Amino acid sequence: LVGPTILQWGTEEQKKEFLPGILSGTTRWCQGFSEPNSGSDLASLKTTAVLDGDEWVINGQKVWTTQGHHADYCFLLTRTDPDVKKHAGISYMLVPMRQEGVEVRGIVQPDGTAEFCEVFFDNARCPKDAVVGGVNNGWKVANDTLGFERLGRVLQHQVPVLVDQDP
Repeated sequence: LVGPTILQWGTEEQKKEFLPGILSGTTRWCQGFSEPNSGSDLASLKTTAVLDGDEWVINGQKVWTTQGHHADYCFLLTRTDPDVKKHAGISYMLVPMRQEGVEVRGIVQPDGTAEFCEVFFDNARCPKDAVVGGVNNGWKVANDTLGFERLGRVLQHQVPVLVDQDP
């Protein structure tokens, strides 16, 4: 999901840095959208990112993060401006998961598996240029990511088998 999003919204530097690992499958990603007590109101998110020099400092919690315990990076929605309408103050960031300040806890299911996780950010950091699509433009970027997810599900079930034909 993050690959098409970076293709559409990312900077040239982000494309060069992240797309090769996405395409080769060597970089694992998780989605940091859902939060406790938010239900389906994604724009009510509370996870914050505050600019500190050349880095964003991130604090908050995400939940139902599939495979978060295996991820190298998280495409994360954060509140970067609390003083505007809730849809307007969100940014979409590419955050390294393997750093101090990021704690991942599995949510154990009745069958004993824990593919879903809670992720806690306690002064975690990411570079200033890790924002995709511009600061406070995360709502639009996230909607495109969700559109790619929906399209993938449709294509999974409806793509016809292509047959090699002679011209």
